[in-house]
Amino acid sequence: MKFPKNKGFDLAGGLVITVVLEDYALTGTFLGEIEDRSCHNDSTIDVTVEEEVEFILLQLTCPLEVEDGPDFSVGTIIAINVQKILFIAPGGTCEDTEA
Repeated sequence: MKFPKNKGFDLAGGLVITVVLEDYALTGTFLGEIEDRSCHNDSTIDVTVEEEVEFILLQLTCPLEVEDGPDFSVGTIIAINVQKILFIAPGGTCEDTEA
């Protein structure tokens, strides 16, 4: 999925959204796009970033448990590769994990 720009699809910062990926649904506050991804340090580490890959930032309002991976608590800020997004919906509620 390419992140649509100037096509009537506009996410305002602070909007709670649900982002659906192939394996997970993430609910959180949309913080914006990652725009400046250049590395501004004097280290000798060479970092290569594919410029055509876009990321959005989401601050989780629901915890995320990843099978065979780390768990992310409410408030965690994550970057999501927009090419992995199946769809985005406004709002969202947390799943009841005690059921």
